[in-house]
Amino acid sequence: MNLKSIMFYTVLCAVLTTSSFAKNRPAPNVKNVINEYAESHVNTDAAKLGRILSSDAVLKFSKGDEVLSQSQISIMKIMKQNEGIKQNCSTTIDVIASGSALAMAKVNFIYEDFVIENFLTLELDRNGKWKITRINKFFTPTEPGDVLTRR
Repeated sequence: MNLKSIMFYTVLCAVLTTSSFAKNRPAPNVKNVINEYAESHVNTDAAKLGRILSSDAVLKFSKGDEVLSQSQISIMKIMKQNEGIKQNCSTTIDVIASGSALAMAKVNFIYEDFVIENFLTLELDRNGKWKITRINKFFTPTEPGDVLTRR
């Protein structure tokens, strides 16, 4: 074998090895993305939220008799304005349904006098990553000792 052949096979092996290891990285699963969502809220971490929100994500919530909507850009702007504030709440997480490319989850942020219920829609994007595409948010007042059990 001549020097060119040896160099070619060396480069070929390096490329194949690198590409096969790159493909073996585990893709984030739905539960990991939901946990990151909860952590980003509790710690007001815009960078973490930005990694898991789809660019076309929508947040919907009611204000009186009106349903308001915020885009991903608006969500991130508010999160960045409040960066680093630690929320005084506990969290519950429940995966409601999960398929190969679509999932729904419920994330509750439980404060002393109220609960923020978040219903998340997650979709698998073209790159094989789970992204949050929709958040429906409900603010629920609680009585002392009240525990949310409904689904």
